[in-house]
Amino acid sequence: MNFYLDGDKRARAEAGIGIFGAVVGVVRAAGWQVRYAGHAAEVAGEGYHLVYNRAVAGSFCFSLRRCYLEKFYRIEATNDRWDWAVAGLPFQGGERQAWFQRYWRARLFGGLTAARGGYIFMPLQGKLLQRRHFQTASPVEMIQATLAADPERRIVATLHPREVYSEAELDALRGIERFELVQGSLPVLAGCDYVVTENSSMALTGFFADKPAVLFARIDFHHIAASVGRLGVAGAFEAVHRPQPYASYLHWFFKRQALASSGDGHEAQIADRLRAHGWPL
Repeated sequence: MNFYLDGDKRARAEAGIGIFGAVVGVVRAAGWQVRYAGHAAEVAGEGYHLVYNRAVAGSFCFSLRRCYLEKFYRIEATNDRWDWAVAGLPFQGGERQAWFQRYWRARLFGGLTAARGGYIFMPLQGKLLQRRHFQTASPVEMIQATLAADPERRIVATLHPREVYSEAELDALRGIERFELVQGSLPVLAGCDYVVTENSSMALTGFFADKPAVLFARIDFHHIAASVGRLGVAGAFEAVHRPQPYASYLHWFFKRQALASSGDGHEAQIADRLRAHGWPL
């Protein structure tokens, strides 16, 4: 296996720590050798290739990427979350397993109290004036569609902390009625009525606090969200008020579908996933 890692991640792999160490342990236990290359190195040479959170290249190259929460990961044939295998699986309910939702709600929200404050939370991402191929509308168009679909509530929005916005993008946000930009996502998320976003992970975080979500773009956690791509704008804003099985869904999404970096059976999980991708372990 060719493993494309830098610095601390490579050291953790060699030391048998976390997901990187777990993957190395699984393939070595199957009799494989491990060769390392830098994170950004060109994928080349014989054998099987595993990159970390970057585009895949060629046959038998797969992406290892964190699945939103610490200690949960996926190994996929693409680095695009909306094309991950789980996105195409049906969610048919299951055991409620409320302990998982309670545990992570406490970790994610700390001392914040979930309430309904009469507003919509909109975590904005990048390229505010552009509609990308996985989106049904540009972010600015999403704002206007939301205000038209919900004439009563105001939008409280945040900008992504790692994005750089142009003056044209910021100008497009100025002067919009019932629209306010703030800093600090979690307190706003805890107090909103529901979330509207392209596909920000804040919508998934909101599920831990029973917050409904409207999605304007494709993503892997769409199953219990009101998807504009699936329902249309009017249908999505109608569906967002229907009760959803948040506890059951979160347990299914993370505990049943993702890979754990530790715990009972995590090595077998990783081996099964690699075999499913055609690796002869």
